[in-house]
Amino acid sequence: MNTTLPVLEPDPASLPLGTKVGPWRVTGWRGRGTSGTVYRVQREGEAGLYALKLALHVGDERFEREASLLRRIRSAYVPVLHGQGLWQHRRGVFPYLVMQWVEGVPLYEWTASHQASSRQALRVLARVAQALEATHEAGGVHRDVKGDNILVQGPDGHPYLMDFGAGDFRGAATLTWQVLPPGTSAYRSPEAWAFQELFWRHPTARYAASPCDDLFALGITAYRMVTGEYPPPTEPEEAGAEVWAQEGPGPQPPSALNPRVSPELDALVLQLCAVSALERFKGSARQAAQALEEAAQRAGPGADRALEVRVAEVPGWAKREEGRTWEVHRASPAPPPAESVPGPSGRMWPAVLEGLWAGSVLVVVLGLLAGPLLRGWGARAEEDAREGRDGDSRDGGVTAMGDSAATSPVAFTAPMETPRLSPGFGLPIPERPFVGQRRPPCNRNGEVEIRGGCWYALRDANQPCKEDAYDWKGACYLPSFPAQRSPTSEHP
Repeated sequence: MNTTLPVLEPDPASLPLGTKVGPWRVTGWRGRGTSGTVYRVQREGEAGLYALKLALHVGDERFEREASLLRRIRSAYVPVLHGQGLWQHRRGVFPYLVMQWVEGVPLYEWTASHQASSRQALRVLARVAQALEATHEAGGVHRDVKGDNILVQGPDGHPYLMDFGAGDFRGAATLTWQVLPPGTSAYRSPEAWAFQELFWRHPTARYAASPCDDLFALGITAYRMVTGEYPPPTEPEEAGAEVWAQEGPGPQPPSALNPRVSPELDALVLQLCAVSALERFKGSARQAAQALEEAAQRAGPGADRALEVRVAEVPGWAKREEGRTWEVHRASPAPPPAESVPGPSGRMWPAVLEGLWAGSVLVVVLGLLAGPLLRGWGARAEEDAREGRDGDSRDGGVTAMGDSAATSPVAFTAPMETPRLSPGFGLPIPERPFVGQRRPPCNRNGEVEIRGGCWYALRDANQPCKEDAYDWKGACYLPSFPAQRSPTSEHP
């Protein structure tokens, strides 16, 4: 007897090759993050290649904001936006963006593989500063400058500043609720952390990132680019952060870690990483670009020695911020099914059960019972923008729609089609635990550790998550607090 198998509707996280999204046909897969998946596509009847970033959440407003910012920017070092649209699905409408296809490798990888010199580093950094100049002149800020969001082409080093998913511009709607905006902790400026220290209890205080923040992040990027290591963390709670205190000395010169760094490059990296925001070229990316280019021209023969950078092991304080947003697959194996995500040990776990004991009835029972008790305790979280990283991507980041995944050379294989869909658009779990939230070990029945805090999974909750629950990889969670804690509505 013939049996008719049900036809599974494509999942935005794992479209089969040949799928049409508007006039675009999927010809390859690049990577997946928590808010979007990037595909290589072609327009029907044309031969050109483009990068299509498809939302994983119905009606994700961040795509419109990213498109609005990209339309304002004119730079040879920023991918061109070619279009945007809405993909109709039975679960709702998913926005997408279509951008210039960029073949390149992340900045840190390029520096090591091409044996880049100080002069080459100066020129690449000057071009990234030009990309920031165009962004700032358009009234925007990138807010997640880092090595994995800079793709470099060729031995001469033509960089592209990628992933504007965490970007902002004047007049844009506010989409987040934490004190600090989206970004990567390892690259945040000292003044951003100081603001949070002062206003973390304030219900409406929001730090407004400025060009000085972008330049500082470029400085941290440059530091790691030429030394293979991060400078001390800027987050006040971390060991070594005292160098970033007001009137602090700042980090040691890059040349102390890598003697091959030329004096010109050494001085400019330190200026970009200055403790005082005004010392970072007074927030002028144009001045920074000019200084970097002029240094490349006047530097002596020593600037042509290879930097011989060897990327050091990522420190523990940075690891928790790394590897979160984008899964960028460069090897030949097929990408994992959409319903699976890497677990903390590197094994593949079902997304809804990451860190949980699969099949535990107590997870469901206690998670659901905890909902009414915890309602209103958690503060509204900020969009996590890009979770991504690991020292390369890997640098952390919040922008949950990184384009770095849309540019790294990979072997193209067809993703596996699955029936699972992540249709919701809820508040993402914040980068750090709420004030008073339980920290590991998360040993209560049903608890799971996420980003340094303990959470309960609401496995039967409908998407999008309700206001008192938070989204993590397509599932809803509630924060776990000590039993004796009094309810509070304070923001983290």
